[in-house]
Amino acid sequence: LDPSEARDLAVMGIGITKAANEQLTFTHPTIPGWTHFSFCQMAMPVFEEGGSLISHNAVAVQPGKIDRSPTGTGVSARMAVLHARGVMKLGDRIRGRSIIGSHFEGRIEQEVMIGDKPGIIPSIAGQAWLTGTHQHMLDPTDPYPLGYLVSDTWPRIGKD
Repeated sequence: LDPSEARDLAVMGIGITKAANEQLTFTHPTIPGWTHFSFCQMAMPVFEEGGSLISHNAVAVQPGKIDRSPTGTGVSARMAVLHARGVMKLGDRIRGRSIIGSHFEGRIEQEVMIGDKPGIIPSIAGQAWLTGTHQHMLDPTDPYPLGYLVSDTWPRIGKD
């Protein structure tokens, strides 16, 4: 995975996400309304460096970009897969590296059951930088000053 491949990886990743949503089915074990794939992580084989596992990845996100970080979700998912395969165990650590070399440190904190499926509770650590600010204002004439919910855009968490 090389930064010079970013455009091709973004196009391919979004294509994989679209194809997965069209051809594969799944239901989250505890969030029944969550039945779609949100992004695509492309990962190289893990290797050891200086006593740590390293996972080099690129994460394609909508509408067609490569994330600058390895993403907390991506590193967590990678740890879950490696745990399920017996490569990682409770307490093990991994360094997730993005396509540009930024990194997050992940650790398996707990082994748990998620519904009827074995899973993990990971922790993720890394560096963040402030890249902008935004000011929210409430207009006294706004009929929806506290916002609104559009139930069909998010999974229904904890509801039948």
